[in-house]
Parts: sequence; C-alpha cells; structure tokens
Amino acid sequence: MFFIRMAARNILRQKRRSILTALSIMGSFILCSMAIGLVYGTYGKVIDTFTRGHSGHIQVHAKNYLERPSLFKNMKNSQEVIERIQNGPQVRAVSPRVIGSVLVSVGEKTTGARIFGINPEREKQTTTIMQRVELGSPLEQSSEYDIVISHALSKILAVSPGQELILMTQAADGSMANDLFKVSGILNESSDAMESRNIYMPIETASEFLVLGSRVHEIAVALDDHDQAEAVAAQLQEMLPELDVSPWQVIEAEFYKAMTADQTGIWINLGIMLFIVSIGVLNTVLMTILERTKEFGIMKAIGTRPGEIFILVVLETAVIAIISVAIGSIFALAINYKLSHMGIPYPMPIEIGGMALHHLYGQVAFFNLWIPALVVCLSSIGVSIIPAFRAAHIVPVKAIRST
Repeated sequence: MFFIRMAARNILRQKRRSILTALSIMGSFILCSMAIGLVYGTYGKVIDTFTRGHSGHIQVHAKNYLERPSLFKNMKNSQEVIERIQNGPQVRAVSPRVIGSVLVSVGEKTTGARIFGINPEREKQTTTIMQRVELGSPLEQSSEYDIVISHALSKILAVSPGQELILMTQAADGSMANDLFKVSGILNESSDAMESRNIYMPIETASEFLVLGSRVHEIAVALDDHDQAEAVAAQLQEMLPELDVSPWQVIEAEFYKAMTADQTGIWINLGIMLFIVSIGVLNTVLMTILERTKEFGIMKAIGTRPGEIFILVVLETAVIAIISVAIGSIFALAINYKLSHMGIPYPMPIEIGGMALHHLYGQVAFFNLWIPALVVCLSSIGVSIIPAFRAAHIVPVKAIRST
C-alpha cells in the first residue's frame, strides 16, 4: 500500500508528463482495439455472407466428393443422415441437395452450368439463396419445373423471368436427360465466382431429371455460430464415419487461406505500432528518471533499498497503463459499436479469396479489449524495467550532486 501511495504521489506531481504518457498508451490501446475489431468484424460479416449465402457452415458429402465431384458419389440413406445431423450440437437447420452438371440452351446460345436441387423450405432456414432473388419470384415447394438462375448466367444467355431453357445431361442410369424449364427468378449479382453458373430447382424435380431416386449429393448445415464450425464438424464426423463432414474453412479453402494471411499481416502491423508506442513510453520514463536523479539519490542515502526503488518506478508505469486502458476501454467500445453498424466504406471494393469487400465493419467483443489491454500494459511495464533498474543502482553521492 505504501508503494501505491508513493506511485500515485509521483504521478500527480508530474502531471504534464504523466498525462502525455497516459495519452500515448491510451491511443495505442484504442487503435489496437479498433484494428482487431475491424479485422474480425469485417471477416465475420464476410464469413456470414459466404456461409449463409450458399455453402452453409458445414457440408456433408460422400467420401472424396469434394476432391472429385461426381454424379455417382451420393448418399443413399439421406433421410437417416439428416435426422442424425439434426440431433447434433448447435445445429440450427439442415438442407439436402442434389447436384449435377448440365448443358443449358436457349435459342442459339448454349453454355455449361450446375444444377442444384434444393428443398425450398429447408433452404430458407439454412441459407439466403432464395432471399437473393432480384427479378421474378423464388422457388416454392410446388414449383415443379420452375428454376432460379444466377445473375451471371442470365447475362450469358440473355434471358429474363418467364423464358424457357432446355437442360441436357447424362442421368445416373446412363440415359440422356433433357427437359424444358421456365425461369421463375434471377439472383442478384454476386462476387462469388463459384456461383456464376448455378441453376436452382426443387429437389424432387432434380432427382427425377437425374434419375437419382432418394439419393442426394450434399447436405448443408447451418449452425448458431460460425466460429464453432470446426468443432461441430469434428463431432459430426465421429457420428458419421462413413461420410465426409467439412466445415466452411475446408469448403471455402481459398477464402480462408487469404483471410488467414491477411490477419497475419494485420497482427504484424499491430506489433510495429506497439513497438513505436513502447519506444515513446521508454523515452518518457527515461526522462522522468533523469529529472528525479537527485530524488532517487536522497532515497538511497536514507536507506531505501534498490529493490524498493525498482518496484516504485515499475509500479508508476503500471498504474498509468492500467488507468489509460480503463479510460480507453470506454472510447474503444463506443468506436467499435459505431463501426459495427456504420462501417467504413472502401473507395473501391477489395477482393480477397473471390469475395469483394465493400466495407470495413467493427466488432464489439471482449476479445477486442483484453488482448490489446494485456499487450499494451505488458509492453509499457516491460520498457519501464530498464529505467527502473538504472534508478535502483544509482550512486547516492553522484545523484545528490547532480543538477
């Protein structure tokens, strides 16, 4: 308690220098908190767009389907698998899908595409695909030969809602499948290249078209929290050893790698910023020691031990750092809250892993506070050790004679 009172007295005695040190530490803390909030807030929204937009948080396939997709790699007991997944932890919704490659024609135009047979009601609970219909109307349970196509595909084929398309492919029984479908809706424009040639139709229609019966190729799973995808996928994999259970980090591997690399760069930049701030704190503490040389000399002359002087100097810096972080937390929370709603718009979109970023968004989380608080406090205390060691080993006679 004595050292705390002494530290407080010394801090208040040098008000200007203490305030400058506190502002330097506070500014560093706020910037770190804001930077971490922007990184994880922005990527959180992008991940949500990826997963809720099409892929889901987890996908279940037959063995090796993701490595080499094939019409014949499917799940025969799909209903039983769906029931087992629904009983899994944190599972919010499950949607089965049938997938196949087709040639799509209209007039003299022909191009390749992928069909996705979906259950409209289940898909609404799992992803936002049908909510993104920009022109026309989304699929309904009764939409037997209606289809919804991507924005890019509508431009390639120059079609609009109400027009008919011919789809052709080889069915699972080896026969030639071809039929006429009506475009009921067109999705809005997406920056996801994987979605550019997608066609969506009711799963019953797709199963009949591809002669698959009750078999499905993919089961998309939506969770309560995308951060739990890897843990939940591991648990589901134990429940379904005969299948492949993949979290979004595997499904969207390109984006995940780009995101991880970008986050590493952000942490390096934060480290550089903290180093610069630490140098400033070191300089401030050193100047304080030089100004108080005579004081430390008198303290040693009257019997103060070197260890007590060392503790006093480090404690002064620690008190300033803790107060700075406490006050800075209020500003950091307010800034991150504001940024989580408004965001910072990019002058031009930036593409990472095939996804265009239009805004930077903040995030209000305990993680954004305790990480920068710990780093800033430890770095501030760390740089005070050298000046404290110097003050503790000062020679009393020389110190008292100094001016």
